[in-house]
Amino acid sequence: MEQNTRYAARPLTLGRNGRTPKTLRNRLASAPMERNYGTTDGRITEQYIDYLVTRAKAGLGMVTTEATYVRADGKGRTHQLGLHTDAMIPGLRKLTDALHAEGALAAVELNHGGRTAQAAVSGFKNVAPSPVPCEVAGGEVPRELTSDECEGLVEAYAQAARRAVQAGFDVINLHGAHGYLIHQFMSPISNHRTDRFGAPEYFMNRVIDAVRAAVPDTIVGMRVSVLEGPANGISAGGQVAITAKAHLDKLDFLDISAGSYEAGEWIVQSGEWKPGILAGYAQAYRQFGIPLGMAGRLNSPAIIEEVLAAGTCDFVSLARAIHADPAFVGGVLRGDRYRPCIACNVCIDNLGLGQVTCTVNPAVGRSRVPVPTPAVREGARVAVVGAGPAGLTAARELAEAGAKVTVFDDGGRPGGQFAFAERMKSTPDFHRFTDWSTAENARLGIDLKLGSHVDTTRLDALVRETAADAVVLATGGLRPGAGFLGADSADVLDIRDWLAGHPEVLAEPVDRAAMPEAVTIWGADSVAMSVADTLAARGTAVLLVGPQDGIAPESGRRAKILAVPRLQANPMVRIRLDTVIEEYDGTRVRVSGPGCPPEGEWLDAPGPLLVSRSVVPLDGSVAAEARDAELSLMAGVPVTLAGTVVDQTPAIASNAVKSGYDAAQRIAARLAIGSMDITDSMNSTDYSLNGAPR
Repeated sequence: MEQNTRYAARPLTLGRNGRTPKTLRNRLASAPMERNYGTTDGRITEQYIDYLVTRAKAGLGMVTTEATYVRADGKGRTHQLGLHTDAMIPGLRKLTDALHAEGALAAVELNHGGRTAQAAVSGFKNVAPSPVPCEVAGGEVPRELTSDECEGLVEAYAQAARRAVQAGFDVINLHGAHGYLIHQFMSPISNHRTDRFGAPEYFMNRVIDAVRAAVPDTIVGMRVSVLEGPANGISAGGQVAITAKAHLDKLDFLDISAGSYEAGEWIVQSGEWKPGILAGYAQAYRQFGIPLGMAGRLNSPAIIEEVLAAGTCDFVSLARAIHADPAFVGGVLRGDRYRPCIACNVCIDNLGLGQVTCTVNPAVGRSRVPVPTPAVREGARVAVVGAGPAGLTAARELAEAGAKVTVFDDGGRPGGQFAFAERMKSTPDFHRFTDWSTAENARLGIDLKLGSHVDTTRLDALVRETAADAVVLATGGLRPGAGFLGADSADVLDIRDWLAGHPEVLAEPVDRAAMPEAVTIWGADSVAMSVADTLAARGTAVLLVGPQDGIAPESGRRAKILAVPRLQANPMVRIRLDTVIEEYDGTRVRVSGPGCPPEGEWLDAPGPLLVSRSVVPLDGSVAAEARDAELSLMAGVPVTLAGTVVDQTPAIASNAVKSGYDAAQRIAARLAIGSMDITDSMNSTDYSLNGAPR
């Protein structure tokens, strides 16, 4: 398709009722995705500016900051951006100037957390329309606002809008979605008032009026959730009715999203849900005759072109896709290659932990402006052992840096454990990473040798065979025995080995006759959760026993927001948590734990007993830096470890990819153009686990 025929590439002008128009150079806008890249007092940082400007350079028509709090008691994240004082203006002016220099419009989303804000984060008692706590956010009971205090908050939005214009923003978006303050006034869950602010549209309209009065000639829009999510919340029809009462003549666009804190699966959707999930809700908003933006699983150029060409919306709001790779913009506009988002939701789940990172893009959200992997000297050769996420990442980085890379793997296809993950019910988009990696291997000339076993105790032989100047080991590590009586039974298998030996259980379409009647899974990590959920959905009865006190504790809430409730509700699934297997006799397991008698309790354990990694962790007894040095001396060239064994972080794909990236940067630094002799560099610099010199 030629560029000039793509709907996404067409300009869009915003501005109604005599207001000075602003034109987006295309129909692509970044959504107001929170990232925790600011300072603790709400200021923007160089890291954050670099992140947003990089996406403007990629060609976005409009770049939007995250939900930005208008008053200090509305702050919901430790490092969230603020527009609560004039002191925020200079830093944001630096941002908007940089965005304008790249040809993008600059937008800011104004927000107040209301009942979702918590005193432990903001330092202030939270306030809300009614004293209804948000359990998901922390459960603090908010103080009910008086009528005068409601008006005070209206003024806070107006003053933040004034500051936004002074800071150089072209567009202001009012956050009326996702269960934040404006949405709280709309919702019957959180608004039980009997005064004028009890009408769901009243506070919203007071904010719209005040902001328009403060910035009469600025482009102003509002984001709404097309449905709240909970059964007792705002329905799809109810939200349309509320929006119909909005002072739309004072707005220049609407931007539709979905969900609330109590229905987080609608805010950031699972990979299980179809692309363009909100398209069916958009038509109802066309009646208002106002430009419409839309979010929701817009993860490919094809779906974006589809919704724009159909007139479903006028522009799209992109979050995860451009977080995973700003080059996605070029993919939409011109068909360029890009690194795909796999909808794992590590990004949103990191919000409560620190900076927002990405599984497939290890360069973002790691407390730094990304540092390119240094170019290696001409002719440098690297051998990578292991073609899982860590090995593929290391290989790509080193090949991009100019190395000739050979990858060895025992398996028959690249991707390692992704070969299983991409076929699980809850992670169907994971194949996009392996597909992209395979294409990148071909583009970069990486020599992938599948079905090739490497003896890691004889790395000198590998170096002689390949003439490698460096080696990356991305094999994960050693796995000890399962640790209970009877663990040597032929029916006790590593869960991954069992899946590899029974490809029929994941085949499509499902052959019910080929499915086992029952399995027992020892461990309750994310792998066990995914396998149990997938097998149960295919008709297999599952007994899940784990020492963890919750299912998949290493995963965030959004990554398991659909799978865990499904398991808990499925009558074919038995779950015993905080429980340890002591013995297996072939048909039963003896378990111990709270509620069990002193001698233990016997449970029927039909089918094979599948052991997950959470209860048989990788052997990390040798410190990674010591092992690096030992292996380097053995091989006579620099050797570094990649994979979760390096730093003993949870065995999830995100950590494996980051580890492979860091390993590549360590090796590239030692093979860099102009670097010292390899042997000298091995002896002179002690590298820490994150790749930085100590």
